[in-house]
Amino acid sequence: MITKLKYRDFHVCYKSNGSRYLEILDDILSCNIQKLSVEKVFKSQRHTHVSLLNTQYGQYVLKIYSPQHKKLEKFAKSLLRPNDNENLIEKIDLARTQGHTFPNDFYLLAERRTLKFAHLSIMLFEYIPGPELRQLPEIPQDILCDVKTSMQQMHEMKIISGDAHGGNFILSKKGVRIIDLSGKRCNAKRKIEDSVTANIRIGIPLEAQNLWEKFLITRKTKRHFKILHRKHQLQQDRFINHQGGH
Repeated sequence: MITKLKYRDFHVCYKSNGSRYLEILDDILSCNIQKLSVEKVFKSQRHTHVSLLNTQYGQYVLKIYSPQHKKLEKFAKSLLRPNDNENLIEKIDLARTQGHTFPNDFYLLAERRTLKFAHLSIMLFEYIPGPELRQLPEIPQDILCDVKTSMQQMHEMKIISGDAHGGNFILSKKGVRIIDLSGKRCNAKRKIEDSVTANIRIGIPLEAQNLWEKFLITRKTKRHFKILHRKHQLQQDRFINHQGGH
């Protein structure tokens, strides 16, 4: 169950079985270096910071997001659509209560909002130690089958990945887990996109069940390789320009 409240000017959603998450949020907002330390930085960009946080309760993944572009457009969309992060924490909590442990747990969401638009989002996730699938020299067939089954179950729970590449799958001691999920609405198109990305990036078996799925798979696959070709062309152009400058 998820508890929702207004706390220190933030709209907060957190797991009802743990007041510790509010304590950690307090420490984050107060920059309490006596209780918190950063073990590792996973990503540091202008709009997104992701790090492994040491706390008195153990290690957590801290994600801080603040939109920097298209703010007016995102503000308008937020008035018409459900909150993706709030949607995600509720869906993962429901999945966990039903015994699904494939998605990594989402413990706390704190957002500073204007109406429904979040200027700043602070998220606390479960840390899952283990290698990413993309770090393995070869992914065993039984793991690929396990990922396929788990993704199907996740889609049945109306949860999508949004970016099912090898870096978002962790081989933990208790099996393969998935991280960095999306709270966007789960529909047939997004489920197919998940499956196609997982097929292309890590080799998850993929079969179309009907003509509509076959059409979506074909379109997504063509789009994926078109983007790859464009990136490759840009890299070549930069290399040529760099060589020409010397």
